Amino acid sequence: MPIDPAALARNLSTLATLDAEHDLARAMQQLTSAAKTLLGVDGAGLMLADERGELRWATASDQQTQIIEEGQERLGQGPCVNAFAEHTPMAMRDATKEPHWGKITDVVTGQQMRAGLSAPIQLEGGPIGSLDLYSAEPRDWDREEISAAQVYAALAATLLCQAAAAQVKGRLADQLQVAFEHRTRIERAKGMVMVREGIDDAAAFERLRSAARSSQRPLIDVVDEVLGGQRLPRPRS
Repeated sequence: MPIDPAALARNLSTLATLDAEHDLARAMQQLTSAAKTLLGVDGAGLMLADERGELRWATASDQQTQIIEEGQERLGQGPCVNAFAEHTPMAMRDATKEPHWGKITDVVTGQQMRAGLSAPIQLEGGPIGSLDLYSAEPRDWDREEISAAQVYAALAATLLCQAAAAQVKGRLADQLQVAFEHRTRIERAKGMVMVREGIDDAAAFERLRSAARSSQRPLIDVVDEVLGGQRLPRPRS
């Protein structure tokens, strides 16, 4: 379904008034539910990072989407995982024809969905979670749809920031606090690597990610080592 940029802007303006400071769970539920209509998808969900930097289901527009989100959490596979790790939108165009996504394709198709698009929810250049969209039909996500998902993810980030500042309570608020703490630790570790190695922000983050990949460990384990005073292994030439 084509996206009308003017209509999207009007509706995003309305959604920006959601009361995340007093009822975060309801505000994020409304946000994901509205995404189905505004972005022309069949489901939308939100994931937040836990204390180990791994994504956990936070909220969803419907039961089908929740099951898919929980599947990505359990398997550690899917567009949301890649979008979070790579800091960029990730698209699954047809789960029945893209085996590289792994077992998560069985979860997606098992819930009568075929395609997915995830955009990282970012704060100060780094992700704390992901906004995930699903389609019941194969979908060649175009540039306009990807841009719209990024705009929507930015709105989610704004609402989450407001909630964190207001120190709201509840399950989702607790998850949010952990995600913020995870983000803060990564930022501190990046700063230490930048100073030690004389490199910029992006290069420092890539050094952390490369160290995690090469040792087959979660990123946050490497981050904690750096914060504890350990130096990253030299990159292979």
